[in-house]
Amino acid sequence: MDTIEAEGITLSFRPEGGVIDGLVIATETGDLRPLHRAPWLDGGEVLPDHVAPVERRLAGDFFCAPFGDAGPDVPIHGWPANGTWESAGTVARTGGTVTARYRLRETVEGARLTKEIALRDGHPVVYQTHVFEGGAGKIPVAHHAMLHVPGGARLSFSPKSAGRTPSGAPEPDPARGRSILAYPQRFASLAAVRRADGGVTDARLYPFDGGHEDLVALSEMPGTAIGWTAALAASGGFLFFAVKDARALPHTVLWMSNGGRSYSPWNSRHRAVIGMEEAVVGFHLAGGGDTDGLPTGLTLGDGKTTAIRYAFGAIAAPQGWTEVGDIQIAADTITLTDVGGDARVLPFDGGHFR
Repeated sequence: MDTIEAEGITLSFRPEGGVIDGLVIATETGDLRPLHRAPWLDGGEVLPDHVAPVERRLAGDFFCAPFGDAGPDVPIHGWPANGTWESAGTVARTGGTVTARYRLRETVEGARLTKEIALRDGHPVVYQTHVFEGGAGKIPVAHHAMLHVPGGARLSFSPKSAGRTPSGAPEPDPARGRSILAYPQRFASLAAVRRADGGVTDARLYPFDGGHEDLVALSEMPGTAIGWTAALAASGGFLFFAVKDARALPHTVLWMSNGGRSYSPWNSRHRAVIGMEEAVVGFHLAGGGDTDGLPTGLTLGDGKTTAIRYAFGAIAAPQGWTEVGDIQIAADTITLTDVGGDARVLPFDGGHFR
């Protein structure tokens, strides 16, 4: 495990699978540890052979390419989430910035992939850049940040054009698990998502039920440059936020994992976990293709270089806040605003999304 740290922020990076395994952000009221770790990680459990490396090491945030089912010869979520990241130089400090660079040993559809993780003194933010060089084909990719919110979290997002569930439920077999949303469906707001039993649920407050495994995908408004996601976990004491290049990652996939898988290693104990996964995907489209003019995959090509830029962070949950209403970035700040109008201005490297 590698340790990367700057003033006020420390993360643990696991080169096997490229996992940001742990994150500690110092605040005036104590340390925040917003990221999730699967319950089987620290108990020395022997897991079945069929469990993919990414699930054996399930924690924090990792990068998927391809996102989801990667085919018969590649584990789920691809080699970036299952293979080995080799150092591409020692961790370097330039002024107030610490940067670690890695190169994936394996290739992704023939493409070489590099990862850059940067921390800045006094910034409660992890900055990430992934660069694809070469390759061929079109693939879905995603970040896979996960939070554990047993006390609940209010979810909010940059304006979206639509939300959808995929063509089939993630757990359709009652002997193995349970999904409770209706599949497939399109909805205008996460506040009104249809359930399989005919009811309607407000999925902005998670968890909204128990013993279920569900997926939804939200699409950005066309033309959006910077998209954002937030989870206000007041009882957990933190506000998580993520910002992205919405032209490269125009969708947000929500993985709602709340005890809905009864088989190993889940064993109905993986509860109150929300994956807030910034992505370019098309699995939620029954007919495939583009949706609302948005891409559904990253196109690779010989001689082509593509950078995916993303950042996430957390602050102590502000007293009296109920829901993040807006996030704006500037050259050297990021402003989080509650629906009630109160705001927090934080240091931020706006040049990350140059």
